Formats: sequence, C-alpha cells, structure tokens
Amino acid sequence: MKSASYIIILLLLGACSMATKEPVWITQRPANTAYYSAVVRFSKKAPNYVDSARDNALREISTQISVQIDSDIYLKETEANGVPTEELISQIRSSSRNKLNDIELAGSYETDKDYWAYYRLSKSAYRAWRIGQRDIAVSSAKNLLAEYDSVTNDAVSGITSLLKAMELIVDFTDLDLAVMYQGKEVNLYNELFNRLHRLPERLQPYMEETNLAVVAKLQRVYTVPAGITFESETGKYPCRAFPLVFSFSRGKGDLVSNAQTGGDGKTEMILKRVEQFTTPQQIILSPDKNYWLQSLENPVVKRLFSSLKFPVATLYLQVSRPKAYIDYSFNDKPGTAYKEMLTNKLQDLDMDVVPDASASDFTFKVMINSHEGDYVPRLKLYSATADAYVELIATKQAKSIYNTNVTGIKCTGSTRENALRNCELNGVAEISDMLLFMLVEQYIMN
Repeated sequence: MKSASYIIILLLLGACSMATKEPVWITQRPANTAYYSAVVRFSKKAPNYVDSARDNALREISTQISVQIDSDIYLKETEANGVPTEELISQIRSSSRNKLNDIELAGSYETDKDYWAYYRLSKSAYRAWRIGQRDIAVSSAKNLLAEYDSVTNDAVSGITSLLKAMELIVDFTDLDLAVMYQGKEVNLYNELFNRLHRLPERLQPYMEETNLAVVAKLQRVYTVPAGITFESETGKYPCRAFPLVFSFSRGKGDLVSNAQTGGDGKTEMILKRVEQFTTPQQIILSPDKNYWLQSLENPVVKRLFSSLKFPVATLYLQVSRPKAYIDYSFNDKPGTAYKEMLTNKLQDLDMDVVPDASASDFTFKVMINSHEGDYVPRLKLYSATADAYVELIATKQAKSIYNTNVTGIKCTGSTRENALRNCELNGVAEISDMLLFMLVEQYIMN
C-alpha cells in the first residue's frame, strides 16, 4: 500500500514538472508573420504585474503597427498641412494603442521570481477592424462636412462640425480616404483640410468705427458696435452667437475682452478705462479660438486650428489727458499770477489745463479770502490769515465730487497790504502741496 502511494506521488511530481517546462517562445521569438506579437517579462514583486505585462505588450505591438503606418502615410499631404510626419504618426500610433481590443494572450509562464507573457494580434483581423472603424468615421465625417458646406448665418455650428470631422478622420490618414462627395471622387481628408485652411478668409470681423477719442485714466465707458460675417458659397451672412475676443494690441486698459454676437451678428466693444497716455493705442477684434480649442481632443487637429491666422478688425484710440479748468478767485476777484502755481501742479500730475470750462472734464474751484491780523512789534511785521474753499467738479455732469475748507492760513508782510497779498501766495502753495495731488490721484486717476 505504501509503495503504491509512493508511485502515485512520483507520477504527480513528474506531471507537474512537465507542466512547468519553459515554453519555446521565451528563448525563441515567435516568427508567425500573420501576427503582431510581443513577449514580455515582469518581476512578480511588482504590483499588478500581470496588467503591467499586458500594457508593455500593447506598447510593443503598437510600435510594430506604427512601422506599417509610417510607410502608408503620404508625405506630400502632411507637408501641405504643416504638421510634421512624425507628429501625425505619433498621434495615429497613440490612437491605435487605445483601440487594440482584440489582443490575445497566447501563453504565459511563471517562475518563483518572474512572470512571462506572450501576446499576439492577428494582422488581418486588426486591419479589417481598423478599416471598419475608418468606414464609420468616413460616414460621419461626410455628414459633418455637408453641414459645414451648408452654413449661412450659423458659422459657429459649421466650424464645430468641420473640426469634429477632422478629429474623426485624422487618425486614418494612412488608409485610403477616397469617397464620393457632391458627385465626384475626392480624398476626404484633403477636402476637410482645404476647408479648414480657407476658413480665415471666409470670416470677417469688423468694428463700425476705426478711430475713437478717449481720455486716459478716467472711469468712463466707451462703446463701439462690432460684429462678424461669414462668406459661404451663396453669399455673405452675419454670424449669430459667434464668440469674439477684444484685446489691446498696443496700450493698456480695462476692456471687456469676451463677447458673443446676437441674432443679427452684432455685439459691442466696451472699454471702461485707458491706463496709459501713449497715443495712438489699438484694440483688435478677432474670433475667439479658445471657444473651439477647449473642446478639441486630438492634438494634431488642435495644432492645425491653433496655427490658423484669423483676420482682425482694428480700432485706433486717440488718447488725451484729462482736461482741467481752474475757476480761481482771491478776495472774490480773479486771481493773480499765483494761479500759475496751480496750473503747473496739475500739469505735473498729467492733467491738461484748458482756458475754456466747456472743454474741460473737471473743474477745480479755488476761492481764497484773506483777513487782517495784528502788527507784531517784535518782528516789525503785519500778520494776516486766510481761508480757502476748494471743490472738484465733474464739468459735463455739473456734479460736485469733493469739497473742503482750509482755514487759518498764516501770512506776514512789511505792510498790511503786503500781508494780505502774501495770504494768496501761502494759500495757493498750501493747496498745491496738500490737496491737488490727493484730488487727482484719488478722484481722477484712480
């Protein structure tokens, strides 16, 4: 009985030994030309080593497929597109790797330390599957191309359809893309690319003014009507719900950058503030590429669309400084030459001082009144004081922005008359030093 059990154990050990015999494909790579194949080894210490081995096999088989793709791509087409052959091949290779659904585990082998796997993919089955995928893509892309070609005022949807068609087709540029379209045989990829290449010449943004007079630093809203048209085979149409972007190409300011046209294909440029004094400055209007780029997934199509140079409409800004008028009096009479001190100070603060109140943006009202003081024997001087009233007015709106009183301005002079006159000088100096900078910076230039 014991000897029979011993024999059975030996037979089982022998069977196990035969079952774990190292396969030939580990040392001798499979040479079946009907398959793409990959033999991979992974350490069993690695987490998920079975899945990792399969991923490595997918990459190796994808590389083998890309060699065939490389030889099938038409170099002339890729050069015309402005996309390097290597980039297009890389995209198709990446796309192919994501679609290797039928890879077969033809064998596996394990030792104490390592895991071996032999994967393969039928070349004919893969090609047939890929051609089937191409046919599905071509059918959808033809319909999308027809949607683009029928565009009138809905250019947004038309461009979206064109880009979707490109994304469907670009992964199959190594295959035959000849189709019947509008009664003739065409290469569908070439047709799509030609439409995309011609897109900029069919779009025409515009602004209804080319020059606009603006005042720098002021919080003031300027608007200019704007829009965009699309030229199809049947005519020129306004583009409804079209995304546009406004930007400074020269200068700087607070500008509403993004806009969308209404049903009539129009919108408005809205400028809230110009921050620099240089003139002229420029605002340009162009189609907003980001509207489509953010939804594109294919990097080749993204690059093609990004490289398009859309036309722009230009608005020139004729920039001037804020204009100030000084309404000045001393003892209820028009002031003397000391008024020039106020003028010089405002000019130093980037204001233009004008002689006509109606031409100004702001009025600085300054009234100084002097009062007799006492004689100071010790100094042999007469004293006086002055009070001043200062107000900042938005001229065109006749609106008071700020006002204040400055009291107790001290003055002296060798005579009573000189002391009173010196009150004007001291009052103007104090207003220039203490108030004008604050008024301009906080209420005009801020």
